[in-house]
Amino acid sequence: MSACPFCKTAMQLTPSGELPMETCTACGAVWFEGEALTKVMGGSISDSLLRRAKNESGQCKGCRAGLDFVTHCSVCGTRAPTCPRCGHAPLPVVEALGVPMEVCSGCAGVALDAGELEQLQTAVEAHRNEPLDARAKVRIEGKPHCVGCRRNLQLKHGFVFNEQLFCGSCAPRESTPYSERFSHNDIPLTFTCKRGGEHFNFDGYIGAGLKWLLHRMFQG
Repeated sequence: MSACPFCKTAMQLTPSGELPMETCTACGAVWFEGEALTKVMGGSISDSLLRRAKNESGQCKGCRAGLDFVTHCSVCGTRAPTCPRCGHAPLPVVEALGVPMEVCSGCAGVALDAGELEQLQTAVEAHRNEPLDARAKVRIEGKPHCVGCRRNLQLKHGFVFNEQLFCGSCAPRESTPYSERFSHNDIPLTFTCKRGGEHFNFDGYIGAGLKWLLHRMFQG
């Protein structure tokens, strides 16, 4: 049996034939991974969830303070949510379909508080065919450039971390490759063009070709 990610109490396996997961007898939390994760959320959503977890921070179960690279909360001393398989702490918090959960991308496992599994299953049934946007958020002003070395770069070669754009040489280990696949759920990019003291701001992805043309004109 594994230790609960939240309170360290020994968890119990579900009876044979049911959804393969472990349940904490003390706090009611559940842990499931691999095949169970796919059964609960669907393949595309679970894959996106694991990718997103690489860029998110954890959260203290005692005082809700943010946690980064620590095993215990510096505010209240509560033990950080920990993966029962590999011991990684803190587990990052990712919200999917309106339900927050602790995720270990290395072990492909998810921890949920008591009652959240039912919420998640209900949400999945309503949105099973809607892919979860796995890309990190980024805001770009002016010509795309690396915030580390300041060199200009093409977006397709960029990496995103903490809503900032990096080149391959400066990108932190936890960064995510930038994706140019647009959808209605995307966070808008802002390009600011200047000419003769005037500022022209264009938000969103609609009219991307026009923005590119105007940018070339203003640079001339």
